[in-house]
Amino acid sequence: MVKGAQNDAFTIYASWNVALPQFSPRSRLHSLQPRGTGTALIECLTSYVARLAASHCVSPSVLLSSTIAPIIGKNYWLQGGARLGTTGSALSKSFNIHIRAINGIGVIASYWVHTLQTLTLRNDLAQLTMLRWQSVFSHRHLLRPTRAWCPACYEDWASNDQPIYEPLLWTFRDVAVCLLHERRLQSACHNCNRTLQWLPRLARPGYCEKCNVWLGDRAEIKADSVTTEELQWQSWVVSNLQEIIITGEHLPTPTTGRIPEALTLCIDSASDGVMNRFSSLIGKPKNTVWGWLQGKSLIPLSDLLRLCYSVDLPLIDFLYTDGLTLSRPDPTLPRILPQHEWRSPRQRPKPFDRSALEQALTTALTENPPKPMTQVAHVLKTHKRSLYKHFPKLCKAISARYLNYRSANDQKVRDLKAATNDELRSRLSTNGIHPSRRRIMSLIRSQRVDPQSQKHLLRGKMAIAA
Repeated sequence: MVKGAQNDAFTIYASWNVALPQFSPRSRLHSLQPRGTGTALIECLTSYVARLAASHCVSPSVLLSSTIAPIIGKNYWLQGGARLGTTGSALSKSFNIHIRAINGIGVIASYWVHTLQTLTLRNDLAQLTMLRWQSVFSHRHLLRPTRAWCPACYEDWASNDQPIYEPLLWTFRDVAVCLLHERRLQSACHNCNRTLQWLPRLARPGYCEKCNVWLGDRAEIKADSVTTEELQWQSWVVSNLQEIIITGEHLPTPTTGRIPEALTLCIDSASDGVMNRFSSLIGKPKNTVWGWLQGKSLIPLSDLLRLCYSVDLPLIDFLYTDGLTLSRPDPTLPRILPQHEWRSPRQRPKPFDRSALEQALTTALTENPPKPMTQVAHVLKTHKRSLYKHFPKLCKAISARYLNYRSANDQKVRDLKAATNDELRSRLSTNGIHPSRRRIMSLIRSQRVDPQSQKHLLRGKMAIAA
């Protein structure tokens, strides 16, 4: 045995775990916390997208085109609503009707919520929309077409170093007053007097995307006065909508059959089950109330608010409370409601003079130059669809004649462009100069071609081959 062998022994060390550690999933985008969570001033989804883009130092247009749109899988968001084969940009002005739907109750809001929750790994973004109320609220007259804001709220948040955002409450079309400051919401920039869309290409909450002016309270901004009657009505509307927003995440989603059930209870309690009396009470036609009662259509939020106001019933009770008991209103003292701001009084339809319209269409068929059917209908002050319905042959003949005229005119322009191009190329080649596009355009700018040819060349934006 070797000396010292008795001291040799195997040393047992602690085992090492070579398995890779488990990491929680990482989000592709910043998991930004929505503002106003759990309060009546919770943030709307378009405002959240604008702040999310700012947190990544990009514009909302870049965030949409590079990250959001590929996951949504809808090319029209990249095209900005433009037709296939034409150029368009994301979040263009013509796409504003689809942009405001991001805060609404339809499939667009559902797509955006699902996509943003996938990118941020959040599960509370549906609260920034009206998705949970899609079974009881109609999309008609639900959201504002353009942005609205309270300059005093913006100024308070900026003074307290709080993030600037747009509450979901401001997106409702029926909300016109900020109860905190008792002033009307602004819907146009005080500097350029232009309306602002909900999610423009270069959005910055609290600033005008047109002239980049701060929209907060300034000395030059004059608050519109609010009458006592309007303030009373707006106080009722805002308080009911705030209650809906706050309790929405705690209460179950109402079913589609809740509206006919609650409406039946209202008719029985307020008018002893007489529909004519109830329709007169709320100021709606009997057929409209009957359609709501049969579940054939959803009640627009504006009409639902006026219905509940007329019978003195909170909106949250109408949607959730069983066995409603209403205090019967006095028919001699009706509750006065403000008129819809976006609805004009219905006009009596214009008499349809068939013989005069037929004579006018016959005359339009022989006019030179020919006019399109849209212009003909505008001159006759009649809808084009109505003309096609009653005079299909004449309308099709007018449209075909105009298309032939346009086709022939376009061919003349193309021929003129080709002839001018050949003439310029020949002139430059004769002088020993290479007929490049830059030299030909230089000739056009220096007016060395005849004015008529130059006019057609510039209008058509021709591409001249080198």
